[in-house]
Amino acid sequence: MSRGGPWLVAAPVVLAVFVLNIYPLGWLAVGSLSTPAGIGLDHYRELFLRLSFASVLFDSWLFALGTTLLALGLGVPLAVLIARTDLPGKEAVRLATVLAFVSPPWLTAMAYVFLASPNAGTLNVWLHQLFGVKPFNVHSMSGMIVVSALFLYSFVFLTVESALAAVDGSYEEAARVTGASRWTVLTRVTLPLVTPSLTAATVFSLVIAWSLFATPAILGMPARIYVFATQLYLLLNAFPPKLGLSAALAMVFCLSAAVLGLALWLLRRPRAAGRYAVITGKGHRPALMPLGGARWPAALACWVLTGLAVGLPYLMVLWMSLNTSWFGAAGLADLSLTNYAYVLTEYPNTWRIVWNSVALATGGSALVLAVGLGVAYLQARTALPGRGLLGAAASYTVILPSVAFVTGVIWAWIRPPFALYGTLALIALAQASRVMPIVVRNFGDGLAQVDRALEEAGTTCGAGRGRIFLAITLPLLRFVALGTFTLVFLASLRDLNTPLFLSG
Repeated sequence: MSRGGPWLVAAPVVLAVFVLNIYPLGWLAVGSLSTPAGIGLDHYRELFLRLSFASVLFDSWLFALGTTLLALGLGVPLAVLIARTDLPGKEAVRLATVLAFVSPPWLTAMAYVFLASPNAGTLNVWLHQLFGVKPFNVHSMSGMIVVSALFLYSFVFLTVESALAAVDGSYEEAARVTGASRWTVLTRVTLPLVTPSLTAATVFSLVIAWSLFATPAILGMPARIYVFATQLYLLLNAFPPKLGLSAALAMVFCLSAAVLGLALWLLRRPRAAGRYAVITGKGHRPALMPLGGARWPAALACWVLTGLAVGLPYLMVLWMSLNTSWFGAAGLADLSLTNYAYVLTEYPNTWRIVWNSVALATGGSALVLAVGLGVAYLQARTALPGRGLLGAAASYTVILPSVAFVTGVIWAWIRPPFALYGTLALIALAQASRVMPIVVRNFGDGLAQVDRALEEAGTTCGAGRGRIFLAITLPLLRFVALGTFTLVFLASLRDLNTPLFLSG
C-alpha cells in the first residue's frame, strides 16, 4: 500500500462513523433547539413547565435507581459466590446466568404478566382460591423494578465476576492471618479491589435501566406509570408527532448519561486505575473461601434466583404458548398446538417477519463488522492523527440510552433528500450504531494479540499493507470476527426498541 494508503482506508471509515454515530446526535441537538421562529429553548421550557414531566423524571430515576440497586444486590453476591467460594454446581449457575443475560427483557415481562397480573395472574388466581387473597401486582413500580432486575443482575454478575476471578488470593489470605473475619475480608479487601468493575457495573446498569422500554411498556403503561423511554414513545406516536419535545427529552436523557460516563472515565483513567492493580508479575491465584455448612443453602439461593430469572419465565411462556386459555386456572385439557399451527400456517406475515429479522441482523452485522474492524485497525496499526478521537466517536453510543439515540436517528433521516424513516435500511443502520462499541473493542483486543512481527515479515518480503492485511492479519482474526458476528447478530435479533421506534 502506498504512503497515502492509510488515508484511503481512513476516509470511508471516518465517513461511515460520521453517518452512523455523529450525524444522528447532531440532528438530535438541532431538533431540540428548532422552533417555528428559529433557534431557541422553547421545547426545553415547555418540557420543564409540564407537571407531567416532573412525574416522569421522578419515576424514571426511581425505576433506574431501584433496578440498579436490586441488580447489584443480586449480582454482586452471586459473583462473589461463584468466583471466590467453593459453592457446589457453580458452572451450571454461571451458565444459567448467561442465559438470563441473553434472554430478551420482554420475554420475562410477558411471563410475569401471566404469573402476577393483579386480577387474572396465575399465582393470584391460585392464592385466591386457597386463601382468598391476591397479593401480587406486577403492574406497579415495584413490579417493574423486580422484573427488570431479574434481567439486569446477570449483567452485573458478568462484569464483576471476571474481575473477582483475577484478584490475587494472597491479599485475602494476609487479611485472614491478621484475624479478619470473612465479612471483613470481603468488605475491606476483596470488593474494594474491584471498585472499577463495581463502578462500571453501576453506571452501565443505570444506562441500561434508562434504556429499557419493553418492561416499562408492558408492566408500567397499563398502570399509567411512565418513564423516559415510554414517554418518548408517546411523544413520537402522538398525532401529530411531537418531534421537538421528544428531541429535548432525549437530550436530557443523553446529558444525564454523559455525567455518569464522565464519572466512570475519571475513575478508570490510567492514574486512578493503577491504584487497583491486582495482577503482578509474581503470578496470582484466586483464594476460594470455604462456605462450610452454608454451601447448600447458598447453592439453593442461587438456584432460586436463576429459577425466577430464567426457569419460571421460560416455563410460563411455554405453558401459555400451548394454552388456549390465557389467564386463570387453565388445565392440561386446554393444552394444544393450536397457537403454533396458527403462527406457522395461517398468520400471513410470519415468514415475512422471519425474513426481515434475519436480513436485518445479517446486513447490519456485516456493516458494523466492516466499519468496526476499520476503526480498530486504524487505532492499532497506524499513526494517523485523530485516531483516538475516531475511536471515541465510534464507541460513545455505549453510554447513551438507546431510545434517546434512536430519537436522533429519526430526526436525521425523516426528511428529504435522505428520507429513510420507516425503512429496513434505517433500522439496520441504527442497530449497527448501537453495537459498534462492542465490535471496535473486540477487534481491538484481537489485533493486540497479533504479533506485529508477523506483519513485519510480510513487509520484508515486499508485500504492501493491503496484501499483508488480507493475507496475514485478517485470517488471524477470523475467530474474533466469527464470535463478534454471532454476538451482534443475536443482539440485533433480540432488539425491540430500534424496530419499534423506526418502523414508521
